[in-house]
Parts: sequence; C-alpha cells; structure tokens
Amino acid sequence: MRMSVRIIVILTAFLFTGALVAAAAPQAAAQAQTADQKAKDEKAKAEAAAKEKEKQEKERTKLFQLNPVVIDVVESLRDKDVPNMTVVKTELFPMTIGSTLDSVLERQPGVDVQRIQEVGTAVDDDSIKIRGMGARRIKVLKNGRALNSSGVAGGYFIDWTMIPLSGADRIEVVKGVGDPRYGNVLGGVINLVSKTLRSESPETELQASGASYGTASLNLFHGYKPGAFEYSLAGGYSRSDGYLRNGGMNLGNADLHLGYDFSFKGRLTADVSYTALKKGFAVGNRTSTLFGDPGYGLAVDSAYPAADGEIMYGGMGGTAEPGSWWKKNKWTFDLGYGQAFGEQGYLDVRAWLSRGDREAYNTKTSANRVFHKMFYDDRSQGISGSYRQTLDDQTISFGLDYGHLGDDGDTNLSGDFRAPFRNGSYVSTKNLEFYAMDDIRFLDGKLSLLPGARFIAYDGTPGPQGIVEGIPELKRSGIAPSLRLSYSFEAENTVYLSAARALRMPTAPEHFWHYDYDSGVDTKGLPFQEEDGLMLQAGWRALLPSATQIELSPYAYFISKYIQFDLINFVAYNIDKATIYGAEFELSQDFGGGWSAFANYTYQKSRTEGDPFVGLFVDPQDRGFAEIPGLPEHKANFGVQFRAPRGFSAAFFGQAVSSQKVIYNDNTLYNTDLRVRTQDGFVRFDFEARAPLTALLDVSLFVRNVFGAVYQERFGFPAAGRNFGVSLKSRF
Repeated sequence: MRMSVRIIVILTAFLFTGALVAAAAPQAAAQAQTADQKAKDEKAKAEAAAKEKEKQEKERTKLFQLNPVVIDVVESLRDKDVPNMTVVKTELFPMTIGSTLDSVLERQPGVDVQRIQEVGTAVDDDSIKIRGMGARRIKVLKNGRALNSSGVAGGYFIDWTMIPLSGADRIEVVKGVGDPRYGNVLGGVINLVSKTLRSESPETELQASGASYGTASLNLFHGYKPGAFEYSLAGGYSRSDGYLRNGGMNLGNADLHLGYDFSFKGRLTADVSYTALKKGFAVGNRTSTLFGDPGYGLAVDSAYPAADGEIMYGGMGGTAEPGSWWKKNKWTFDLGYGQAFGEQGYLDVRAWLSRGDREAYNTKTSANRVFHKMFYDDRSQGISGSYRQTLDDQTISFGLDYGHLGDDGDTNLSGDFRAPFRNGSYVSTKNLEFYAMDDIRFLDGKLSLLPGARFIAYDGTPGPQGIVEGIPELKRSGIAPSLRLSYSFEAENTVYLSAARALRMPTAPEHFWHYDYDSGVDTKGLPFQEEDGLMLQAGWRALLPSATQIELSPYAYFISKYIQFDLINFVAYNIDKATIYGAEFELSQDFGGGWSAFANYTYQKSRTEGDPFVGLFVDPQDRGFAEIPGLPEHKANFGVQFRAPRGFSAAFFGQAVSSQKVIYNDNTLYNTDLRVRTQDGFVRFDFEARAPLTALLDVSLFVRNVFGAVYQERFGFPAAGRNFGVSLKSRF
C-alpha cells in the first residue's frame, strides 16, 4: 500500500513540477521576442479564436425535460455510441436539501430513489434502483473510474452521501447492458463527469445555499487550461440537522485534478479526492415498533415524526440510540494516460487506489454499555486499459479491468465495553475482466451492428477474520456475449435493440453474508451461485418536426439464480428465477415563447419463482408473495417551465408513484416471522425558480412538497413535509 501511495505522490509531484516549468517558460521567452515573433503570436491567437468559433458552431442544443441543453460534438457522438444512455446536465439537477449524487436522479424514468432521509442517510443498497436493481447491480463511476469498491467489514454499501457533486458537469445514466464495456452489472451505470476546463481564462464558481432543517452548504470550483497544462480544484462543505430523530450530517470534500497534453498526442492526468462525513444514525421514534399497534404512529419525541430507526451493522448493538453516529473518510488516487495513434486509434490506461475508514459509536444506554469501533473498510486498488481502433466502416475495441477489493478488518476503541480486539480482513476479492467488441457500420454509418463479449472472473478469498467465521473461498468465471443493432434515420432519430447474457458474479458482501455464521437467518446450507440469464432491451429516440423530443424504452430481463440481499436480516441467497420487465416513455416539448414541458412514465413489473427465504421465514399467510420487493409498478414525473429572455425561469414539477409491496420485520432484528406490507403510493409537487441578480450572480430558490403530502420513499421512514431553500451562485 505504502509503495502504491508513494508512486502516486511522486508522479503527481512530477506532473505538477513539469507544469510549473511549462508555465514559466513562455514568460522567459516573451522577454526575447522580436516584432516578427509577436506578429506570429497574434496570428496564432487569431487562428485559435477561429477554431473556437468553429467549435461553438458545431455545438447544438436539444430540449431535455424542461431545458435546452448544449450538446457538443463529443456528447453527440456518445448519444449514438451508447443509445441507452441518458445525460443529466447540472441545470437539470433537482433543487433539494440534499447535495449528493442520490438527489439528482429522482425525475429520470426507470430510476427509483428510495432514501431513508433526503439528506444524510442514504447508506444501503436500495437508496437508488435502476429498473428495480440496487447498488450491487449498479456500477458507479467518476470520469469512468469505479467508486463503489469498498470492503465488507460490518456490511457493504454505496454511501451516496459520500459522492458530492462539486465540479460536476453532468451525470450519465446507462440502463441495463447494451455492450460489454461496463462489466459485472445488470441494473446499469451511473457516471459522474467533471467540468470541461476553459482555455481562454480561469473559471471560478462559488455557490452558497441554505434550506430547511438547518441545512447549509458552500461549494467552490476553480479550473483553467492555459495551454498544455490544466488544473482544477473543487470542494465543498455541507451540514444539516435532518428531519428524523438524531439524523444530523456534516460533509466535507475536496478534489484536485492535474493534466498535461504532450506534443506527441499523449495526455497524462492525476486526480486526488478526499471526502469526510459525520452522520447521526436515525433513531427509532415510535412508542411501539409493531405495525398496526396504536403506538406505531405515535412519536416518542414529538419534535420529530414517528419513524423507524437505522440499523448499526457490524457488532454495533443493532438499533441506534440517541447520540449514535459514525465518521467516515475516504481517499482516492487516480493516474491516467491516454495516447492517440494517428486519427483512428486511442489507448487509455489507468491505475487507482482507494483507502477508507469508518468509526462508529453507539451509546446503547438501554443496555448500559457503549459500542465504539473502527472499521478499516476500504483497501482497494486496480488497473484498467482499453484500446480503440477505427478501420474504415468499423471500430474495434478491447480492454482489461482488474480490481483487488478488500478491507483490513476492525478494532474496538476507547469506551467500548468489550475486551480489546483487532480483527483482520474479512473477505478480499480479485475481479479480472476482459472485453472485446466490434462496431460494424453499414449504409453510410446509419446502421450499426455491435457484437461483443466480456470474460468475468471472481476470486473471493477469506481473510483472517473470514476464516475464523467459516467463510469459504469462492471462485467463479464465465463469458457474457452481447449483440446490439441500431439504426439512425437521421441525426436525431435512432432505434436500437440489444440482447446480452445476464451473467453476474457475487460481490464480496453477498459472499460474506451468505456464509457468515453470525447472520440473522442462517443461509449457508443453501446453494449459492452466480446469476445468469438473458437481458433484452430496445429503444427509440427522436426529435420530431414539432420540436418534440420523444423516447421509448421497453425491456425484459430473465435471470436465473437471482441473488437477493436482505440487509435487515443479514442474508444473501439465490432465488431460482426472477423476471423483471417494463417500459419507459418520455416526452419533452418546446411550445415557444419561453414555455416548455416534459412528462415521463415508467411501468415496471417483476415475478419470482423458488424463493427459499419467503418459504422459510415469511408469515404463512404471506407466502404467496412472488415478486421482488420494493418495486412500484407505476411512476410518473412531469413539469412545466417558463424561461424569460434575460435568464429568469420558474418551473412546477410533480411526481406520482404507485403503491409497492415490501417485506417488513417490524423494525426488529432477527425477526423470522416477516410480513408483506403495502407501502402506499403518493403524489408530490415541487416549485423551483432561478433569476440573475447581476451578470455574474444568480439566485435560485425551491419549495419542495408544496402541498405537504404525507408519504414514504422507504417503508417505515416518513419523507419530509413542506421545505424550502435558497442558493446564490457567483461566477468570475
């Protein structure tokens, strides 16, 4: 580990030193310039300005949801390259009290946001689902590099609150599997893309905001690309009291990016990111945890709504009590190099390193004991490489991904009632994957046939503590072929159809919790295999002459040995068969005169066969339940906006979500008499407005849940009532 960190630090320092030298050289040369040289410089500037103007002319705008967004040449090519991808620009991010990645996707079709709380608590697999599939079937990337690579000590989560939006330009959402590039996912890919740096002058953006529940944030972005060298610095701080009992949060983050373009068409980049979070665990606030009991809806502390409490995994006393919290920090280091070969070939290689720790504290006064523990959650590193070559009417691509993901165990800290201990690693995994594909184009590029395949190998090895707890080694491998056919009638009219093998290896947490002897329900005697099956999806995207943007996306996934991961009861096991199918439909319309509107609708359905968990542990009267829990059948979003010529805009949004079935344990650990409950549907309305105060200063405000709807995103945890916020953004 130390050697890896040293290499990254040395290369980063070398890159930065080289950039300083490169920046200083023009100053020395300028002193010796002759009049002829100055004339040449002026000519070069004029040529650069002409190229910039040409670039701007190539850029286009398209209406997406309510706003016309600028799409440059690269993004336009991406639209054709990945037709099942949605690009969510920053101007389309919903205004909420949250300021992290989970807050920006709630209006997208096919995406379900099911948080415990809108700010501060979003730390388990089900907070975001794409087509009914949670975090273990979603790959979360930043500029193409995987972020969800943590270990398993005490559990495993994508902690969405640890992924801030400072410096973001857009979010790319790829649903399902359309080609082999993205690997061990079935739900899809979420890629956070950083801002493109300006070359004509430095860019600085400062944003400050305040909102209900004592929420406040401050974010800074500064970047510049004066020539071959580029740099950016992004960071922020946010805090909130939250609206659930003990649900406060403090979050800080910083990101440094350095880059250098060599004259031989090579590009070197280095990125360092740090995120620190302290959050309180939402504490149960019901006088009775038994659903249907009169005390279930009565609050213990009347200052907060009646709600369930969060579970503190990993030997932390189970349910949280007032004063319980955790602190998390994470470092990520990335080095990348890209090299163009002529006009048609490109090589990209990367190395990355992640280090993250989590300190947890539970007062547990009900048992007259304190739990205080440190988890060394993330000790992961990896490399990747890809090469793309265009040959006339085809583009051949292949690549490699290798990740060694793991943890370093845990230890108890001062005040913990237990005797001192220091456990080693629980489970580490080696994921090795190769892919190859060939994009073959016909009919002057309008028709594209893309066959491909990905080899996937999983090697899960128990560490010292995993061996103590009886975790066996687990090795799996296989090849997942895919085929996509797409046709572009014109620039804005594309239809596609894809088929792929639904092959997914277990993740480290599924491996661990299936076999762990300390699980709430013992599943180690059940078979445990990789998922397999078939994924079919299609789509049509078009811009009609009426200025209507339209998109339709049906899909059907047939998965054998579907791995169900139940964090309430600490189990992972196979369901014999799971079928998920549905369709997404979206319309965006520009009416002229500054008025626009959008609406989208998602239909989704599932069914399962051979679910041993339901057969063994769900109450007999509910054992006919045969679907994936937590999947609403219908969801719709809509909005209307008015944009004035000088930049003022006001928009009114609505969201409607149908009821859904969930498996509920009455917020009681180790409850093996579970019930299927119905989570009611809801309709919520939001208002947002933006206005320029000066040429460099904008103000925005929102009112969320305008009519105070009573609803839940997650069963047992009420959502916030009417709340509001205001934000100031300055650019200079």
